[in-house]
Amino acid sequence: MILEGKAKILTDGIFYNPRMKFCRDLDMLVFSESKKHVILDAFSATGVRGIRAMLEADCEVFFNDANPKAVEVIRKNLKLNELSAEVSCKEASTLMREGTFRHIDIDPFGSPANFIESACFSAEILSITATDLEALCCKDSAGLRKYSAFVSKTDTPHETGLRVLLGYIARTSARFEKAIEPIVTWTKEHYYRVHVRLKRSTSQSSKMFEKTGYLLFCPECLRKDVVNWGETPEKKCVCGKKKLLLGPLWLSEMKDREFVDKIAKNTEGEAKRFLLKISEEIDLPFSYNLQKLCSKIGRSVPPTEEFIRRLKAEGFKASSTHYCGYCIKTDADLGDLRRLLSS
Repeated sequence: MILEGKAKILTDGIFYNPRMKFCRDLDMLVFSESKKHVILDAFSATGVRGIRAMLEADCEVFFNDANPKAVEVIRKNLKLNELSAEVSCKEASTLMREGTFRHIDIDPFGSPANFIESACFSAEILSITATDLEALCCKDSAGLRKYSAFVSKTDTPHETGLRVLLGYIARTSARFEKAIEPIVTWTKEHYYRVHVRLKRSTSQSSKMFEKTGYLLFCPECLRKDVVNWGETPEKKCVCGKKKLLLGPLWLSEMKDREFVDKIAKNTEGEAKRFLLKISEEIDLPFSYNLQKLCSKIGRSVPPTEEFIRRLKAEGFKASSTHYCGYCIKTDADLGDLRRLLSS
């Protein structure tokens, strides 16, 4: 028997990932503060996330898994925790099209891409896990196949990967005349996790394309720029090398800061520190890796917080990131970054 949060779980050979406990801990904070809907746990496996949501966030959960053995285990675990809930054994996309679920949680084994369109059909809140990080931030062939986006590894790949995932959700939801509003998004270890609201509005869904676009990236000097839809990018960087056009991806805010601050107050320890890092990140569509920049100019790497203070003293916006100790977000130009690092 596994104890996680307030839940007692038997696995009986069904996949359970202990490394995702921290993710589920944060999910419980998000679910607790979200408007209460029935949550469709579309890939329940042992049922651990849904059972914790019932016990810790006072949620009503509809469990589903296409594996009949998993359905048996979910029912055992519900009984073990003295809970009652509906459990189905259907292919997730079919189920999401058949029913009306206001909150859908997608945590598949691998890519969520094939299930996002069906989820957008009825959902008002989406919670999505992606573990196919190569397709989202590194490997162009996989990115094009799964997310219709060109990707290549940058000095801060996870910033790009999260934004490619959000961009795909935004473009997909627009087909249903829905606009997305990120609640909180993060990356840790081997996965991305995003929670977004979907609002039905023809005008707002059209405006989604003002919040998506492309990232222009120079692999040589690491310069980054944003390109909006309909704009013609400069093919050559000021350093003389050819730029890459990455995306489409999400260019706007990746969290509701007020919401994140609120849930951060309800926890402590690592979860609180992690959420505060997310809250403090400034809303800019790209970041820089100080180690990579310093390697380019042959300088030692300064302490991240010290360099952020220096940027602020120069009048720039700047913050660290939740996913990398040497990565920063700033509105300073690459030339200013090089100048300050060189000095």
